[in-house]
Amino acid sequence: MTWWRRAFPLDLAEESHFSRREFARFLALVSAGFTTGIGFLWMWKKPLEGASDPASGPSGHPVALGMASDLKGGESRLFTFRDAHDACILLRTSKGELKAYRQTCTHLGCAVRFKNERLECPCHLGFFEPDRGFPVQGPPSRPLSAIAIEARADGSLWAVGELPKPTLENLNHRADCPRDKTEVQA
Repeated sequence: MTWWRRAFPLDLAEESHFSRREFARFLALVSAGFTTGIGFLWMWKKPLEGASDPASGPSGHPVALGMASDLKGGESRLFTFRDAHDACILLRTSKGELKAYRQTCTHLGCAVRFKNERLECPCHLGFFEPDRGFPVQGPPSRPLSAIAIEARADGSLWAVGELPKPTLENLNHRADCPRDKTEVQA
């Protein structure tokens, strides 16, 4: 028996069930289905990592976050910014600074939480520093999206806009990584 007969074990009687024309129709149908699905997803896409959708523009309206005195050092509070699906986290660092970030991890989009003086992603043990949102451990390689907050004269806090993501070029030093400290000691 020749090699192609072993690779394609069809008898002449069964050959009519598998014509080239039917196979081409099947491929065209599957391709059309994929194209339709991708087009549907493109039409209903949501911006990744909470980035503004260029078509909708900035949110334009500040969001009240409560009183600055309500948040003690090492505490955090969740809020929504642009819409009900835009989860953000407001925190007060141990230095007393108020920071706000999108609660979406830059690795796979899990919810980030503030715990033990650092922002952590529980899905893959990624950690971000609370001062600038830079990743310091785990799979995330990009910083968190920061939200601009404003403290008004009456002591109230307001989320007023989005801040540009920081880059290593515009920082005077790199984020402290717990792994770097263990390598130096070893």
